[in-house]
Amino acid sequence: MTIPVPTAIAPDLLHRATPAAFAQAAMLSLRPVFGASRAVLSDRRGGRPGEMHFVNWPSWCQAHYCAEVRARDPIRSWLDREASDNGVARLSELLPAARRATLPREPLLAGSGAGFVLILALREQNRIVGALSLVRDAGHRDFDERDRGLALALLPLLEMAYHGVIARGAATVPLSTGNDPLRALTPREREVAALAAAGHSNKSIARVLDTSPWTIKNQMRAVLHKAGVRNRTELSALWTAQSAPQR
Repeated sequence: MTIPVPTAIAPDLLHRATPAAFAQAAMLSLRPVFGASRAVLSDRRGGRPGEMHFVNWPSWCQAHYCAEVRARDPIRSWLDREASDNGVARLSELLPAARRATLPREPLLAGSGAGFVLILALREQNRIVGALSLVRDAGHRDFDERDRGLALALLPLLEMAYHGVIARGAATVPLSTGNDPLRALTPREREVAALAAAGHSNKSIARVLDTSPWTIKNQMRAVLHKAGVRNRTELSALWTAQSAPQR
């Protein structure tokens, strides 16, 4: 059987440049691939435990999860440990053996209809900055090793899409004036700078911004010149110092 693999993550939604839009776009793109009916995004850029975004859940689930479930959620514990394995896990394997047999009869959100969860950790420079959980309803089977392999193959694409959302969001936030060397950057140059500061190559940035590596190379030259820095390392330090406190 041929599995439909997305070549892009719903670009029309990603251009809204918010984590919530990313979660909706990922759900739209990955639902036919994994048979997932809903998703949860934990946006951890601001630290743990992260801002939650629920897609296709009953209205009561997010508030109930944050108030009653998150503190004992094994997914959160796995992420807090920096997901030391390959970055993809199933909820069923994170649970103690005694609780595995209760799935899907006793999911974390009993009464929601959720059954099984596949978690993908999204990293930036070896730090988890987000986690996308794909959820199958209780009437379906658990995710298997085939699903894990496909998730691992798609993980770099998802990370690039997520960093693209972060970059576009950062480009809409005005930086401080005064002696700020980044104030002269155009909106597109700020997108390039944000992705370069996150450790992306010119080729990777070109994929996220849907342009050519040659164009990115020229824009990177302009960014370094306007910012008054010699290389990407200095740019990353400058970007973090100037833009992170503004988010």
